[in-house]
Amino acid sequence: MLKVPIAQAAAMLGISKEAIYNRIRRGSLKAIEKNGQRFVLIDEGEDDTAKTQTNKNKTFSNTKRDDFIKYLLAQIDELKALNLSLQADKDKLFREKENMLIESKKEISAIHKEKDERLMAFLQAMQNPLLNKNSNHDSHKNEVIDAEIDQDTSKWQSLDEAINSQISNKKEKKKISKKIIKYIDKSKFVKFKNGVIYVKKDKNLKQIIGEI
Repeated sequence: MLKVPIAQAAAMLGISKEAIYNRIRRGSLKAIEKNGQRFVLIDEGEDDTAKTQTNKNKTFSNTKRDDFIKYLLAQIDELKALNLSLQADKDKLFREKENMLIESKKEISAIHKEKDERLMAFLQAMQNPLLNKNSNHDSHKNEVIDAEIDQDTSKWQSLDEAINSQISNKKEKKKISKKIIKYIDKSKFVKFKNGVIYVKKDKNLKQIIGEI
């Protein structure tokens, strides 16, 4: 028989001090007082049983804790897998959206291109008769002037020669030169051939500009 204090008895039996007092009141534990201190009488076999039960409780508690940890880890793995799946779906949807936008842009561009081509074809069809007529006339006129320059250079002179011989002011030279250049092949008095701008000799530059 062991004689131990209340606190030690509680530790040995794996219960609280309040439980010790309750057992003493119920008579399931014997207690004595010595020098004002209460002691509990415990059989050695009861102590071993209590220790065994305490160990079982600890083992059961540890097993429950381990199972709960395993459950939490499994939940974490499932959440990770779900997150990866959602991310993959998100990437797929983003790529599909991008492809749809690209295809839509191509279709819109093709529609506008077709409309532009039809419009250009219509405008060309409307202008062709007039263009052909004018181009044939201009081509014939240019051929005549080219032949005239080749056959009789006395009737034509370069623009530089005409400007230098007729105008002394530099600003006026540039002004007249720019104005005449605009009418190359548009006026019968101005012609461009072999990299040289020609003007009629029998007309001074101011007369040419006045008749352009």
